[in-house]
Amino acid sequence: MDFEEEDTNLDGVSGSWFPLHDGKHTQYALEPAARGHSGHSQKIRIWNKDRGMSGIGQHIHLEAGLHTLRLYVRATSEIHRVLVRIVDRLNGKVVSETELEITGHRWKELGGLLSVSGAISAGELQIWAVPRPANEWEDSVSTGMIWFDHISLLPDQATLTGLLKRDVFQMAKALNSGIMRLGGNYISLYHWEDFVGPTSLRPNYINEAWEQAGHVHKYFGTDEFIALCKQLGVEPQICVNMGTGTPEEAADWVEYCNGDMETTMGALRASHGFPEPYGVKYWEVGNEMYGPWQAGVCTAEHYADMYVQFARAMKAKDASILLLGCGTARDSLAPGWNQKVLARAGKEMDFFTLHIYQGQNFFPIDARTPSEARFKAITAFPEVARSLFGEVESLIRNNDELAHLKIAVTEWNTMYFPNPDLPNNHTLEAAVANACMLNEMIRQSHLVHIANFSDLVNGWVGGCIRVGDAYERMRKPGWSGNNHVIFGTATYHSLRLYANCQIDRLVEVEVDCPTYDAGASKLELSLKQLPELDVVAGISAKLDRLTLFIVNRSLRQMPVSCRLTAWEPKAEARVSVISGSDYEAFNTVFEPQALQTQVEQVQLDDAKWQTTLEPHAIYVLEVELETIE
Repeated sequence: MDFEEEDTNLDGVSGSWFPLHDGKHTQYALEPAARGHSGHSQKIRIWNKDRGMSGIGQHIHLEAGLHTLRLYVRATSEIHRVLVRIVDRLNGKVVSETELEITGHRWKELGGLLSVSGAISAGELQIWAVPRPANEWEDSVSTGMIWFDHISLLPDQATLTGLLKRDVFQMAKALNSGIMRLGGNYISLYHWEDFVGPTSLRPNYINEAWEQAGHVHKYFGTDEFIALCKQLGVEPQICVNMGTGTPEEAADWVEYCNGDMETTMGALRASHGFPEPYGVKYWEVGNEMYGPWQAGVCTAEHYADMYVQFARAMKAKDASILLLGCGTARDSLAPGWNQKVLARAGKEMDFFTLHIYQGQNFFPIDARTPSEARFKAITAFPEVARSLFGEVESLIRNNDELAHLKIAVTEWNTMYFPNPDLPNNHTLEAAVANACMLNEMIRQSHLVHIANFSDLVNGWVGGCIRVGDAYERMRKPGWSGNNHVIFGTATYHSLRLYANCQIDRLVEVEVDCPTYDAGASKLELSLKQLPELDVVAGISAKLDRLTLFIVNRSLRQMPVSCRLTAWEPKAEARVSVISGSDYEAFNTVFEPQALQTQVEQVQLDDAKWQTTLEPHAIYVLEVELETIE
């Protein structure tokens, strides 16, 4: 959309854009920010020796339907029109085009609609500068010049979803996630006021937190995040910048989101077109401030003292907000962090956060570890999480001032080695491990009230929704040519399955099954004789639906008999299964549906369900109950 990527091939054009021209003398260059726009713009200089059309292009994928075109442009008097074309690269045909008139030398936003009759997998967006006839060029001016910035071509929708591919939005909505977090390492270098207001005037930020991660998305600031949360029907959760920010900055963010128009920041929000307060309830203070990779890394004592300053400043703006303080799941990173932070600042917190990435963080496994040993370690997620939750709970229970505290697992996923060039986080094995983590958090629901899966789309470790084949953050997107394919990982299907079940109360479960040893752990924790079946059950608020979540974390088939005689189940039940022949299998752009949820109706025999579970598989049994009067 912009021209902030470097001109790596020295053709004068930014990043994925490329030059288009009829003449031999056209010159291209990137120009720095100027009044009326931020960041670099693309300059094209058409010499009077040619006086022909020149422009820029970019390869794109387009859905069928109307698309809204927006671009900022200014030009000298020799150039009076912009011709925009969509070309199908497979046959060279112009699919759609429109012309826009340039009315002045100052920056101006132009726009229009382009219609595409069918989806185009190999399209090209062309932006041409159309000069006046040669006899209208002034002899005193040797060139015609034009500048472009902020070019967008998005599906014609009246909602923010135009910023997302339609399938991505629909898949995210199907997750029924309840809450969505704005946060991560980059938040410690993020200043929210730079990302509100007119997008053309927002500055361009390099994502300093991650090598080769590109720019922070300036088109997706606070207002867009809140709008997306509303469209998805989820609660917004915002992590504030403690790394390079201040309590005053965080307090202003609270006021911007929740203050009425009589407040300074509320008035600013209203001036941007959003008069009604957003009512953001959940605010996280700092991201992984114990980590040496984090901007502003600090000691537990310093964090606790700063937390109190942030908390008081933020609650002075809105006393009703709930605050999440920063804890760690790995004490080795900052010995005694949780105990020190809770002792000094815990009473002013509503939630204590943990980030739990199962894998090398807790087990001595790497790429050389035999796959079966790795599988056993990665699927011991419940036992590891239970130990971590127990440590925090003991700190809470030993201090009456902390009795109100709950746990928020604000990042969780599997983590392999970590090796960003391998797609392990998208495998069936990862989905099985993540389902086990879901089971444990359900069991710990008296304490764990928030859990944010990391990440939603693509992402650094394993986003559950994938766009194209950029399997990990260091993989260049589009390497197969199928960068338009959108699909869910095996974990996506398990998250969607769990989130759409009706469970309001836990039900006690007795499980008799074989056991296994998960191997050595980096924690002082014995992981021997773990049950191969991880089972948790819940019942709906109306007591009319019983749901069992069963994960077979063994590598073999297992006959099972599920007795429901304590209830009065109806004869027919629903079984949803996520399984595959290979636990290292994963969905790809070539086989996007290889792993997905399979659903069937089964018959209970005398209140029993008998079957043979597939190895490394996830099962959800939903049973309708006779109404209890």
